[in-house]
Amino acid sequence: MPHPTVMHAVAPDRGSGPGVQAPDGSSVELYRRIPYLGELEQLLPLLARGSRVLELGCGTGRLSARLVDAGFAVTGVDNCRAMLAVLPPSIAAVESGIETLALPPTFDAVLLAGALINHADPARRRAFLACARRHLRDGGSVLVQRHNPEWLSTAAPGDVSHVDAISIHVDAVRRGGSLVAMTLRYVAGEQAWLHVFTAAMLDDAEIEAELQHAGFADAIWRDADRTWVSAFAAGAK
Repeated sequence: MPHPTVMHAVAPDRGSGPGVQAPDGSSVELYRRIPYLGELEQLLPLLARGSRVLELGCGTGRLSARLVDAGFAVTGVDNCRAMLAVLPPSIAAVESGIETLALPPTFDAVLLAGALINHADPARRRAFLACARRHLRDGGSVLVQRHNPEWLSTAAPGDVSHVDAISIHVDAVRRGGSLVAMTLRYVAGEQAWLHVFTAAMLDDAEIEAELQHAGFADAIWRDADRTWVSAFAAGAK
């Protein structure tokens, strides 16, 4: 995999387009339009019915809503009030950064989706996992989603994919070391949104090591693309 340059400075993630953008550049109106794509179906059997689930970085609740439909009690956390305003009322909303979250309940499962584990700052990644661990009961499970490694390593300007009526265009890609800086353009009819972000390319061993460091054990990759991994909260930490 070629990495022709090293990125010495990582620009903050940012976004533009109709409506409000969250601090990480995600557009609320865009995320409101993206449908549930079945991402959790193979993970739901891992959770006992009635489990208390915490989703970190829940956005507009696309995944949390499916968890509620499956019979779980869900708390959604996000640092963007406009995202939380879109959540269904069946989801308990908490406005907070993940790193500083301190809720009294202990959950049966924590969902860290949206490829937050690929954050370019290693300290932020570890803070996300530390938050997941301190909100889990011993023996509870964390479910972590990462960017598809093949996509991060091969995506090129001009690539286009589709989600329902939304087309997703890769406008720019720059790779350096373990980092990928990317500009995505989302188009729906006459509306368009840009999202500029930097992600870290993490292999299986790196993610498993981060999970172990955070107090998790028995990491298992749950899908063929190896984008979802689960692990158990091991002992008091």
